[in-house]
Amino acid sequence: MIFFQILIFIVSIFLLSLSISGYGRLVNFNFKNNFFLDIFLGFILISLTITLVHFFFKINLIISFAIFILGLFFFFYKKKIILQNLIKNENFYSFIILILLIPIFLSQKYHEDFGYYHLPYALGFIEEKIIFGFANIDKSYIYNSIWLNLYSIFFLSDKNFNFLTLPSFLLFVAFVLFSFQQLISKNDKLASDYFLLTTIFYFILKFTRISEFGVDLPTSIFSILSIYFFLKFSEVDLISERKEYFFLISIFTFFSILIKLSTIPLILLPIFLYLKHFKVLKFDIFNFKFLLIYSLLTIFLIQQFIYTGCFFFPSKLTCLNVSWFSEENLELSKQLKLINKSYGVANDIYTPREYLENFNWLSFWFKRNFVEISEHLLTIILPLLLFFSIQKQKINHRFILKDKLGLYIFLFFGFLFWLNFSPVYRFAIHLFLTLIFVLLINSSISKNFSKKFFFIFMITFILYSFSKNMIRLNKVDTIFFGILKIDNAFILNEKNTNELVKIYQPDIKNNSSNGWQGRLCWDIPFICSSNKLHIRKKNGYLIINK
Repeated sequence: MIFFQILIFIVSIFLLSLSISGYGRLVNFNFKNNFFLDIFLGFILISLTITLVHFFFKINLIISFAIFILGLFFFFYKKKIILQNLIKNENFYSFIILILLIPIFLSQKYHEDFGYYHLPYALGFIEEKIIFGFANIDKSYIYNSIWLNLYSIFFLSDKNFNFLTLPSFLLFVAFVLFSFQQLISKNDKLASDYFLLTTIFYFILKFTRISEFGVDLPTSIFSILSIYFFLKFSEVDLISERKEYFFLISIFTFFSILIKLSTIPLILLPIFLYLKHFKVLKFDIFNFKFLLIYSLLTIFLIQQFIYTGCFFFPSKLTCLNVSWFSEENLELSKQLKLINKSYGVANDIYTPREYLENFNWLSFWFKRNFVEISEHLLTIILPLLLFFSIQKQKINHRFILKDKLGLYIFLFFGFLFWLNFSPVYRFAIHLFLTLIFVLLINSSISKNFSKKFFFIFMITFILYSFSKNMIRLNKVDTIFFGILKIDNAFILNEKNTNELVKIYQPDIKNNSSNGWQGRLCWDIPFICSSNKLHIRKKNGYLIINK
């Protein structure tokens, strides 16, 4: 039975990938054909579409089905499929990699934020059209991630949420295969190729389970794509190619920021290129294709305003005096700073204010995070050192890392921003990968790149991921495609007397057997909240005030 389900799953993700790629074709109309690049761009266009549609409608199965069917139409429209072109070694290897990665998606262990706000947020999309004051339901909704908007079209019937993590899985697989095919497609390797090598080894070794696939993974992937095309920009001479790369850098940068605000220093990369190559790029930002970036930003900021009363959190300057705006929501950034700087290990020594002053937090944070960061750095460095230690030395090599000043500026301000606001390792994966790449590139480029050894390393690492998941699956009672669920009982929230909608909250007493997960909303009927809320309705839209 499970083999039949695997077959259905492979066919499904193949069709979904074609559909997402079809949307990418609408964006990638001037550049080289690349199926996986189209998938990356397709995710962006679908995110924009879902966000805009939700302004006026609940997201239901009809809308989801229409979106996927349209994507297939865009993919096949005026496209000739030549079977002979599909029968290539690289496609065969890619298929094998896909098969070996599938166990990641079987009987998934949820990540810690899934039942907290990922699933409840997605339920909001299918239960109601956009809600004014949505952030007042829970503080986790104050700053939204555009990636979560995608989740709503992956519900099955009866609110079955087994496939809500599928977009992250598809993105991960697409990135692995994109990197793999880029690295085997040509003999001469450039700086951008070594950056992909640094990344792909780390990703395969580290992201072996769906519980590690929160919004940090898509944030990291789109950040890495931005950095990758920044390197590609300096490796080409044709103005037309540089302009295309500049667009890709820009759109991946802004999409990454909209997924997670902690990547905002990425904006320095397109700014640096625009200023340095102003004569070439000065009118590019007025091109039609950049309209997608401006639309994406505009729609997202409008959504943010509808949710919070502010266009950009946590800046009070962007807030308007609307009924659903709550001053206390602005305190979230301070709370996050304390959490991210490990205040919990020193709360009996310093007050919150004292802890953040004069770098009092630094020593506590360092002790708390040293082991974790060291482990991740070793996972990045050791495979690279091992890989290049068995390569032959090049007789003659000449290497210049162009536009390295922009890369150094980005790293400096990126780490500064990270340390100041959110010094948690998973928020800086792209920074550490770039740092290691910069430190090792000169020694790496002096060695030959053997495709044979690359295949061996890839297969070894993929099998490592496969074996970890097979050992995990051997311990579960039932193997299925989906997420291990927490079934939380719930009660009516008595603080809210409004009869317009029912508001529920977890029944913590009866959920004690579920541990700390028993305090979370999971799939409790929307609206799930422990806050005291005032709800009214105007012109068909819910307005929620604290």
